[in-house]
Amino acid sequence: MKFNINVKDILTQKISDIQSRVPLPIKINTPSVSFYNTLEQAIEKTTNKTLDLDTSIKKYPLVSGSYEAEYPRLSSEEIAALMPRINEAIANASKKYGIDENMIRAILKQESSFQPFALSTSGAMGLMQLMPETAKWLSVSDPYNIEQNIMGGTLYFKEQLDAFGDVELALAAYNAGPNKVRRYNGIPPVLQTQNFVRNVMRYYQLYNEAQKSPASSK
Repeated sequence: MKFNINVKDILTQKISDIQSRVPLPIKINTPSVSFYNTLEQAIEKTTNKTLDLDTSIKKYPLVSGSYEAEYPRLSSEEIAALMPRINEAIANASKKYGIDENMIRAILKQESSFQPFALSTSGAMGLMQLMPETAKWLSVSDPYNIEQNIMGGTLYFKEQLDAFGDVELALAAYNAGPNKVRRYNGIPPVLQTQNFVRNVMRYYQLYNEAQKSPASSK
């Protein structure tokens, strides 16, 4: 059923109510618009919108600020459109390296909040924030490619997990580097690293709880 609401009539009534309490005249020139038609057009625009973010083809220079003009920070809508691809990449990396999907997802959330083109002031790139030398060592040729970045970041975390045998120490090594973890024989006394470990573990717990909730099983 369609409900045709004339916006002009509503505005005119509101203005009349206000005018009765205000000493100055208020003028408005608003065309007659069908609320239903306006809503229908908005839905059509949203439904027909396509997202062209093929990062598997385009190469991005490893220079800070080099790509923002073409691909600025993505909106929540754009990230939502990319999530099936991100989730598939997470599943593939999890299967290949035996790392829990929710742990990969938690690292992604903390590192970039699912922004594929994230670039830190220190030069860390992409979803899992790979440093240029680390990306090169992991054979990641395009750190802004979703699949390459997640596969490379997961491999790097697995190597830290194998080396330290503890999830929190592996996360600390992922953030601060394995040498610092060895030097301090534990999580380094660096606020950034301590926050990183704490936040990733919190996100990991939240993702696990969300999977167990009744709503997630529907």
